[in-house]
Formats: sequence, structure tokens, C-alpha cells
Amino acid sequence: MPTLTKHEHWDTQHFDTFLMEHAESPFVWGTHDCCMFPANAILAFTGVDIAEDFRDKYDDEASAFALVKELTGGTTVADAAAYCAAKHGLVEHTFPLMAKRGDLVVIDNGGTLVAGVVALNGRHAISVGPKGLIR
Repeated sequence: MPTLTKHEHWDTQHFDTFLMEHAESPFVWGTHDCCMFPANAILAFTGVDIAEDFRDKYDDEASAFALVKELTGGTTVADAAAYCAAKHGLVEHTFPLMAKRGDLVVIDNGGTLVAGVVALNGRHAISVGPKGLIR
């Protein structure tokens, strides 16, 4: 199992640069959606692809959730995130408010589960919206 060690200066260089480069990138299934965005962020600051089992294997909502079902037996973004996290030794926080910058999170956005990462300020979650990143 690969170790998720963050690069030196991961937050001020790798993560910050990643966020700036994708600030206005629109939602695209399979490359820049709410599952691939946090995986790509983690890849940027660790060099480890936690979503390798999902990468380049879906291109719309139906194929995304069919793949979630096939790989995890589940039906939600949370199932995909838990699968990727467990495969790479990431442990869910007992207390969600203890999540810190760069952590993978799944949040309820008006009844829809979306994955994202904790922002550099440690106070917000960032994910992908139709026209770019949202917090």
C-alpha cells in the first residue's frame, strides 16, 4: 500500500498551485468531478493516486455510479471515497470537525453527497461546481 506522505511545502506550493490552476475549471465527469477533484488534489501534494481504480473508467453520471457499484458494492460518492481512503490507509476522523487542510471530505450539499477537500484555511470544504471550484 502506498504511503500518503505530503511533499515538503505541500500546502504553500503543491496544493495552493493546484487550487489556483483549477479555480475556474468546470465540472467534467471522469476528470474534474466531485470525486476526481479531491483525488487529483491529493495526487498533487502526495504523488499518490488514490482514485487509480476509477481513473479514466467513466465519463457520465450513469457510468460513474455503475463503477461505484462494481468496485465498492455501494451506491454513493461516500462509498467511493471510503473505498479509496481505506485502500490507502486513510482513517475516518471520529470527530468530523477535526478534519484539517487537504483532508478528503464528503459533505451533504442540499441532499446530494459531494466529495471535496478541506481548504487551505481549514474552515471550508472545496469541491467542483458547474463553472469552477466552490466552497
